[in-house]
Amino acid sequence: MTDATQSSNHDTINLMLAKQIKELPEERQLILLKQLLKGDIVGTLFKLIGEMSEGQQALLLEQLQEGSAKVVNLEETEIALRNYHRKSCMLNITYAVEQQNFESFMLDISPAGAFIETDEAFFAGQQIKLSFTLPSAPQPLNISGEILWKGMLGIGVKFNDLPTEQTDAIASFIEEEDRI
Repeated sequence: MTDATQSSNHDTINLMLAKQIKELPEERQLILLKQLLKGDIVGTLFKLIGEMSEGQQALLLEQLQEGSAKVVNLEETEIALRNYHRKSCMLNITYAVEQQNFESFMLDISPAGAFIETDEAFFAGQQIKLSFTLPSAPQPLNISGEILWKGMLGIGVKFNDLPTEQTDAIASFIEEEDRI
């Protein structure tokens, strides 16, 4: 099997997994997450909270202190702290940081930035050059940006001044129906 065929099969499987996981009821998603974390929920929560901005941590603390009867809504908290709607995705991406090339997956995107799955030792402030293709756009997008944060599962990237056509292509991708 050629590398291109293997890559295509891998992409297809990842897209199918992303769709299946997205369609699972939240209770099943939580069970899957618990299984993948191998029971280290508290440790993972501490790591994730440690990687949040001070503002996000303060908002979470406020929600937790409002009482145990109130459910903490991290999705609303996250959306409130962002200026753009993000779309979950599973896109192949190549990127370069400090003249080193990497391949991975983009797990969400907005016209302002993206989340990229990686376990590389990056840090906030590093410049990054991304190249990826949206299913709705034939030409690859080549975007420069900055790593805003590094989490246990990947990096948050802020795009640098996108041309209108790239912003429009991303916005169009976000609005289109999910399909495989």
